[in-house]
Amino acid sequence: MATIADIAQAAGVSKSTVSRSFTRPDSVNAETRERVLVVAEQLGYTAVPAKAETTGTIALFIPDIANPYYPPLVKAVQAACQRQSLSLLVIDGEDDPEADAEELERIIGRVDGALVFAPRLDAERLRALDAVAPVVLINHVAEGLPSVVLSAPEGARQAVEHLAALGHRAVGYLASREDNYSSRVRLAAAEEAADHLGVTLRVLTHAEPTYTAGVRGGDLVLAEPVTAVIAHNDLMAFGCMNRLIDRGMTVGKDISVIGFDDIWLASASRPTLTTVSTPYERGGAVALRMLTERIGDPDRPVSTVHLSGDLVVRNSTGPAPAQLD
Repeated sequence: MATIADIAQAAGVSKSTVSRSFTRPDSVNAETRERVLVVAEQLGYTAVPAKAETTGTIALFIPDIANPYYPPLVKAVQAACQRQSLSLLVIDGEDDPEADAEELERIIGRVDGALVFAPRLDAERLRALDAVAPVVLINHVAEGLPSVVLSAPEGARQAVEHLAALGHRAVGYLASREDNYSSRVRLAAAEEAADHLGVTLRVLTHAEPTYTAGVRGGDLVLAEPVTAVIAHNDLMAFGCMNRLIDRGMTVGKDISVIGFDDIWLASASRPTLTTVSTPYERGGAVALRMLTERIGDPDRPVSTVHLSGDLVVRNSTGPAPAQLD
């Protein structure tokens, strides 16, 4: 079977040009697009395959199965599928929007619908996929498509309120990329709560939500007059926390750290991590319900459902140091 890479090589263009020739034709020179279409026809390529008959299979697309955030979500969706006698096809992405889009285009016509966790994927391409088989987004919002957001504001507000109650008045924040929808939701809620409570919230970085970025963030935290830090996710929180410990700080006493997601390592770390839980089971069930409803009724009105977990208080947070009050 021909691929986008095969067409790109034969037509003498980039893979992104091939992809845009099918999904965003107005963005490609007419002569170039015609050459791409001719080569594609010669190679027998169809950009987005025609929808097959009902398969009883649902696709779940996630960016990186190695990230400990995703396995609980996969298990939650799998359990919801089993209750409805549906098969689940899990697709592990490459955290590359172009490659992810190509993979989704390849499989969308072979399933009844897809749950898509791809926050960096272009909205137009998502709608093109939805035209073939129903799509429900997770932790991402695009006009005209239903979505389930597992990063609703309540948890971020609870995190700031917890620190304020402990006497912290200057808090650092390690945010994810600015194009990450859940990061924007969490940060906006934290800023609103901080403003309401008289807490200064300093955004120290917008970075990949990884352990390594958290380590770098730890040095940024030490360079600022803050007594606590909130990280976009637990991985960043672990990196930050370990860097602070390496620099001689006692986490939970000299400085407080809060993460998001409550992955299993949060209760196994030392100190144990205060974090905001993610409603995996409820989110998986709601997302699948929304998808099966759209499969049964493609014209069903779309909506966005916001779900939030609660703050889980552990040992990484404590009263603000008296000398920094």
